[in-house]
Amino acid sequence: MNQISREEVNIRRLLTRCELMAKDDPYKDWKLEKYILALDDMVKQLQASSSKPSKDTMMNYIKRIDFLKGLVNTTKLSNPVDRVVAVQMLPKSSTTYNDSIGPNITTQIHQKTTAKYNRELRAELFHSDKGTLDDGIRQRLSITNVQDDDLDALLKYNRNIQEKIAENMLSMTSSIKEHALAANAIIKKDIGLLERSDKLTDTNTTKLKTESLKLQEHTQSYWRCWMWVMIAFVLVVFFNMVLFMKVARKKV
Repeated sequence: MNQISREEVNIRRLLTRCELMAKDDPYKDWKLEKYILALDDMVKQLQASSSKPSKDTMMNYIKRIDFLKGLVNTTKLSNPVDRVVAVQMLPKSSTTYNDSIGPNITTQIHQKTTAKYNRELRAELFHSDKGTLDDGIRQRLSITNVQDDDLDALLKYNRNIQEKIAENMLSMTSSIKEHALAANAIIKKDIGLLERSDKLTDTNTTKLKTESLKLQEHTQSYWRCWMWVMIAFVLVVFFNMVLFMKVARKKV
């Protein structure tokens, strides 16, 4: 069995403490966000070390930290609908682990947070509905059955939730489409620049080959010219020597 490094032990302890704090109440302690940031740095250092654990273990740590990050970010939202949508989109890890807090701490935190945000949203919707009800409806609600009231309120609550979630989804889809179009335009522009660069490179390569051939031909012609000059010089010297020898022989 592989020995756990001191860095990994510290990560496990701090991660366990953060999960317990989040399960208790993420609003309660402001130090939770600081601990999560410290965890993120510790995990990065562990990944760069030579004694890092297996890939599955590292992914488990990263998923648990990402879940806590998302949970803290949802607490910063002011709109109850945004909080309900954000908590539903939190990355939930399905990996079990053998800490003292049990294997389902992430699921417990998610369920507890979801129920809390749903209660807050329901209370806000009921509060807004009370301001719009007239006296006749209030009187009728006071004398009707409690179960019918709960059913109507629940149906209206679910309908409002669905409408607001649909609006948020449409807004997110529109934003994603705009980003995709912008990215597509940038990619097309880069492709055009690359194509022009390739054409320019091909043109420069062709010109370089042409100039190289011209230089080679010029060098060869220059060398041939000097060769003929040297041959002519040698022949002149040779004929002068022969003539000199004949003249010198006659004098003797």
